[in-house]
Amino acid sequence: MSESAQNRRTVLISGPPASGKTSIARPLAEALGFALLTKDDIKEAIFTAMSGPEGDLEFSRRIGAAAMEVLWAMAPHCPRVVLEANFRTRSPYERAKVAALGGSVMEIHCRLPLDEASRRFAQRAREERHHPAHALQEISVERLAEYAEPFGLSPVIEVNTRSSVDLRELAERIEAGWTGIAEDPSAARLFPAI
Repeated sequence: MSESAQNRRTVLISGPPASGKTSIARPLAEALGFALLTKDDIKEAIFTAMSGPEGDLEFSRRIGAAAMEVLWAMAPHCPRVVLEANFRTRSPYERAKVAALGGSVMEIHCRLPLDEASRRFAQRAREERHHPAHALQEISVERLAEYAEPFGLSPVIEVNTRSSVDLRELAERIEAGWTGIAEDPSAARLFPAI
């Protein structure tokens, strides 16, 4: 592994759709001084560039898959980055992508009851501010289960997103966590929830 890869730091924000990942990722990246790559930002840019058809679920899924591939392709080129997406944490493919990131990885997992995530998802889909790239109007609790647990391939900080998250405390715990990773990079730890 090159020296630049060894020094790379990645914060991975996981959790079910509508669990508050983006609401945490944007200010957290700013607080840490890290770049931010989100699947939805990439997906929305692709949709706009391709003049995507509104309400076309198949097109939405195809550009969502393309957005994930762009995220995985760009991440290794960012020395300090926050990655946010609807990661399928049980998927062997996505687990391999996380394992291949190199450097130090810290996972922030947004914990939210799946029935609450389903309700939030449907509510968000009804709002006018929702970008037309996102055609899915609702998601079942059963389908949300594939996002419910962290990857657990690196240290994990769980945050309860039923209420607001103290971003300053989260940023401090991440900064402190880098020290633990440097001491034992192979250890996957679950830090106490925030």
